[in-house]
Amino acid sequence: MHYSQDLMCVRHCNQTIFSYDMLIHCPLCSKSLGENLDSVPITLPCPFVRACQHPCSIVLRPSVGDFLSSFQNQNNLHIGLTSSDGTIVEFDANGLTKVPPKIDNPSEDWDQCLVIARVPESWYDRWDEVLDEVSCDPSWSKEMYKENTHNCYAFVLSFLGALEYGEFYSFCHDKLSFSKQIITSKTQSAAKYITIHRKLQTRNYFIEEQG
Repeated sequence: MHYSQDLMCVRHCNQTIFSYDMLIHCPLCSKSLGENLDSVPITLPCPFVRACQHPCSIVLRPSVGDFLSSFQNQNNLHIGLTSSDGTIVEFDANGLTKVPPKIDNPSEDWDQCLVIARVPESWYDRWDEVLDEVSCDPSWSKEMYKENTHNCYAFVLSFLGALEYGEFYSFCHDKLSFSKQIITSKTQSAAKYITIHRKLQTRNYFIEEQG
């Protein structure tokens, strides 16, 4: 299910308070939040998007379930690519598959994902060209899939190596470097959103513990 709702964040009573709704009164002191705020209210944007709406991107989702309702840190993540027209290209136990974008019925599997990185529009033609070339390689057939070695990450890294685009190319030679330099910052930011979202399922505000 697609979900896109930003969080509101205010500072009051020396505490950071999150809510999906604009709070009128401080839940700690009951004073109006229009008065004596510790700082200007900010918005924490929802990091999850529909993959098909983000062309020429590297996209990430849980292998099973979704981020907001079921994902845990120990769960595996599945990575894929989008073309310039929003087609989702991925490699898993079923081999390489392409899912064309459907505005009225988008792919539910990629309906709540993270955009890890993307290229500028000037690179769209090159991205599509290399993606077509790599997709035709028999290495990405169903029979060649190996869960721990020849998997979705191997496919994406092989594509990025052939693409030879700037920052991606520097980290595309092994999964560890790629994960550390490209993926980690995005997943850490998403983890905070997930934690707050789950807290807000049973209350209308959440007060962040001060470390």
